[in-house]
Amino acid sequence: MDIFTIEYSGTSFESWANLGDDIQSLAAQKLLPYVSGGVSREELTCTKKTGVLSMNGYFLGGCEWPPAPAIEPFFFAFHVTPGSQAKICSPAGVEYLKQFQPIGCRDRGTMELMQAHGLEAFYSKCVTLTLPRRATAPVNGKVFMVGLSKGGISAVPRAIRKKAVLVDQAKLRLPSLSPKAKEMISQELLDTYAREASLVITSKIHCAMPCIAMGIPVVFLYDEKCKDDYRVGIIADLVGINYIGESWFAKVLGNRLRSRRIDWAPVSKDIEAEKSAIRAGYLEAFERAAQRYQARNKVAA
Repeated sequence: MDIFTIEYSGTSFESWANLGDDIQSLAAQKLLPYVSGGVSREELTCTKKTGVLSMNGYFLGGCEWPPAPAIEPFFFAFHVTPGSQAKICSPAGVEYLKQFQPIGCRDRGTMELMQAHGLEAFYSKCVTLTLPRRATAPVNGKVFMVGLSKGGISAVPRAIRKKAVLVDQAKLRLPSLSPKAKEMISQELLDTYAREASLVITSKIHCAMPCIAMGIPVVFLYDEKCKDDYRVGIIADLVGINYIGESWFAKVLGNRLRSRRIDWAPVSKDIEAEKSAIRAGYLEAFERAAQRYQARNKVAA
């Protein structure tokens, strides 16, 4: 039996990469007994591969849906964007999902969407939260500012900002990166955070969650105009969200005032019990899919 994870390859990724996508698949690979390869999110409907597919990740408006019938999916840490709801929750899409209930959802917004369409769904949280906690924190660690907007940068105190390492893991501009290369870069980035970071300040959920899992203190900044964004609800549950503005006034003065209410020296979050529950839930979902796949192929034989 082949086991696959979602692969972020194809025309949409020819000249850039969002390592947050690849980190989600990398986290799944660390939990599965083995991985045979990837199935491109852009080729779900037409893939010739057969086997079990981990459907953790971010499914947006351009995704292909539903997956080819030879694929046996399992849904855990599944996220549906507003732009993809019409496709994934169409009558045909809902009938497809019914075959694989319960649907484990990365956030409450996706869970409520599934439930509104009569599907059995639960809040699974994200597989990136299962990454191992680092053994020790660095003695003279660095502050990493990851994926911050101009508004976010203006909220960071100057004493912190002038010494921080700037990273943008969501907009890696390199042509023709293979999935394997992106996986290697993603792992190196995670290793760098674990080895060197005393604090991570970010607006990227797939920087925040891996760092929380690894025992790194995190400050999460987010645009106040996006308070209804259900993607980040999971961060609110873990470490809280500090909302900042993106207007001219906010960048000049407003965010400095907000900054005074932010704890810039947070302690790391202990989520080991939660991590164990997520890991167990993911493996249970995988085992159900593996049993379905084996039973289906036994009948076919």
